[in-house]
Amino acid sequence: MNLIDKCTNKEIELVKNAGINIENKDYSDEELKNIEREISEYIMSHSSKDGSISKLQNEYQSIFRTLDTKR
Repeated sequence: MNLIDKCTNKEIELVKNAGINIENKDYSDEELKNIEREISEYIMSHSSKDGSISKLQNEYQSIFRTLDTKR
């Protein structure tokens, strides 16, 4: 799956904010799993006390759906 084709500009920007560079290529299932894991680690590295984790989970929800449905 090519994430550039499947994600909106906002979603691509969110992925970049998580420190992941998205290329214009077809990603393997393993690469997609790694991206999903990296996003999860990014979210979980934030504080739960101030609600950051919940906020980020909501922001990244559509990206997780895209990653899950295309495998």
